[in-house]
Amino acid sequence: MRRSWLCVVVCLACSAATRQMPPPAKLSVSGTAAADTSASARLDGLARRYWKTFLETAPVTLVFDGGAGGPLFATALGDHRYDARLDDWSPAARRKLGDALAQLRSEASILDAKGLSPEEAITLEMLRQQITEEISVEACEGELWVVDQMNGPHTQLPQTWMYYPLGTEQGVSDLAARYGQVDRMFEQIVANLRRGMFQGKVSPRVNVQRTVASLDTLLAKDAAASPLLPPLERFSGLADRAAARERIRTAIENSALPGLRRYRDFLAGELLPRARTDVGLWALPGGETCYASLVAHHTGGKRSPQEIHDFGTRLLAAIAEEMQAVAKEESRPDIATFRAQLGHRSDQFKRTPEELLAWNRATLERATAALPTAFRNPAPLPIVTRPIEAYRAASNVPAFYQPAPDGGAQPAVYYVNIYKAETRPLYNGEALCFHETVPGHHLQGSIAQKLSLPDFRRQMGQTAYVEGWALYAERLADEMHLYSGAPARFGMLGYQAWRASRLVVDTGMHALKWDREKALEFLLEHTTLTKEEAANEIDRYLVMPGQALGYMIGESEILRLRDQAQKKLGDKFEIKDFHDVVLSHGAVPLTVLARLVGEWMDRPAGSK
Repeated sequence: MRRSWLCVVVCLACSAATRQMPPPAKLSVSGTAAADTSASARLDGLARRYWKTFLETAPVTLVFDGGAGGPLFATALGDHRYDARLDDWSPAARRKLGDALAQLRSEASILDAKGLSPEEAITLEMLRQQITEEISVEACEGELWVVDQMNGPHTQLPQTWMYYPLGTEQGVSDLAARYGQVDRMFEQIVANLRRGMFQGKVSPRVNVQRTVASLDTLLAKDAAASPLLPPLERFSGLADRAAARERIRTAIENSALPGLRRYRDFLAGELLPRARTDVGLWALPGGETCYASLVAHHTGGKRSPQEIHDFGTRLLAAIAEEMQAVAKEESRPDIATFRAQLGHRSDQFKRTPEELLAWNRATLERATAALPTAFRNPAPLPIVTRPIEAYRAASNVPAFYQPAPDGGAQPAVYYVNIYKAETRPLYNGEALCFHETVPGHHLQGSIAQKLSLPDFRRQMGQTAYVEGWALYAERLADEMHLYSGAPARFGMLGYQAWRASRLVVDTGMHALKWDREKALEFLLEHTTLTKEEAANEIDRYLVMPGQALGYMIGESEILRLRDQAQKKLGDKFEIKDFHDVVLSHGAVPLTVLARLVGEWMDRPAGSK
C-alpha cells in the first residue's frame, strides 16, 4: 500500500565518465518576505496554502487513498499543528474545501512560469494537476458511500496516539481533545452515509460486513484495555503519569467508544440491509464518470478501462512464460504443479507469529546491506518490523509500510500480518518485503522526505510513481541477487502477475460489470496468493477504485524509460545514475519523470 512520505537525501556522485542529474533546485518551504511578489515567492505561498488546506480538511480523495489528508494524517506526518482536532466531515466543511481548492486552482492557473527554476516549474505543474484531480474526484462523493474495512477512520484512530509527545502536558491535552471529538466525527460520517442511502449510493455489502467485524473486535474491550489507550510508559516525563493516562481513558470512554459504537450499530442495523451486491462503481449513479476521474488520479493517463484491461491480459501472458521457465528449472512441468508443490513444503511456512516476524526482520536486514550495489550512498531512515494489530489484521493485506514522521523522532514501520501466520507463504514474503521496505517504499520515501521541496511534494505523489517504483524494486531485487532461491523468484513473478491481474480485475469489476466471484476466481488462477489474501485484495479494490492500477502502469513506465536509456547510452549507461535521476525529484507524475530521464540522456557525459 502507498503513502509517499519520504526521508534521506540522495548523494549524486560526480564523475567525468558518467551522466549525472543535478540536485533539484531549492524551493523555500519556510516563510517568504511579505514584499516579495516574484513568481517564486507566489508559488511558495500557493504550495504552503495548498498543503495547509490538505491537512486541515482532507479532500474526498482521502477515502480513496487510504486516509491521506486531514488532521489524523498531519499528526502521523509529525506535523503537530492539528493534534487537538479531528477530521470534519460535515457538508459545510466539504463546501469550504471546494471553495478553497477552486481558489487555489484559479491562482495556480494564472501564475506565470517565467522566472521559475526548472524544479519550481515542476512544482507548479504538479500543483495544477493535483488540485484539478482533487476537484474532479470530489464529484465521486465518496464520503456518502465508502465504508473501508482497511483504512477507515476506525482503523486510524487507534494508531494516532503513537505520534503524540505524551510526555508533555500539551501532548496529553491534545490527544484528550481529539478523542473527545470522536463521537461528533462518527455522527457526521453516519449522517453522510445516511444521505448516500437516500441517493442510491451505498457501499458493497462485503465491505460493510468486514468493517462491522473489525469494529466488533475493537469494541470488545473497554476503555481501560482499548487499543486507543497508550501504555503508561508513554507518559514518562510527567509528574503524575497515572492521572494523565486517566484523562485519555475518560475521553475514550465518554466519546471515542460511543462514537465507534454509533458507527457500528448504524452499519449493522441500517446500512447492511441496503448495501449493494453489485460491487463495481458502474452500479452507482455517476459511477462511470467517477471511475474515469480515479483512474486519471492514480495513473496520470487517459487510457480507457478496456485498454487497461487488455494491457493487463498481455502482461499476464508474458509473466506466465517467466514463471513457466522457473518451474521447469525446478523440474516441474508447469506453473500449477510447482505452485501446488510449494504450498505443501514445510520450509516455505513459519509455524508461529514470532518466527514469521523474525524471518521478515532478517529479510529486511539482508536487503539493506545490499543497497550499495545499485544506489550511491543509500541511507534509509531507521525502520522497525511490527505485527498488524489484531483488530485490523483479519481483513488486511499481507504487509504494508508506515513512513516515519517528519524529523525522524520515530522510525518507519514495516507492518507484517501475522494473522494465521502458518498460512503465510515465505516464497511470497521476500518480494513483499523488498516492495514495502528497501529498495522499495522505504528507500524512495527516505530520499524524497529530505529533498528541498514543498511539503506536498516530499510527502505525497502520484500512485503510479510511488507504487510503480516499489513494484520495480521487486524486479530490481532479483538483479541485486536478493532472492534466496527458485521459490522466492517464483513468488516474485507471482506478485508481478498479481499486479498485472489488478489491471484486469479492477477494470473488470468497476467498468466491465464483473461480479466479486469472477474477480476472485481470476486472481486465484493467475497469482500465487492464498484464497484469504486474494479475497482481502478484491475487497480492497472495491473501496479504492483505480488505486490498484497504478502499480503495474508505473513499473512498466520505469522499465520502459530504463530500456530506452540503456539503448541510447550503451556502455555509458550506469544503473546508479538512472536511479539517481528517478529518485531525486520526489514522486513526480510519470509524464514529468519521462521528461527528466530524457533530459538526462541528452546531457553530455560529465556535465552537471
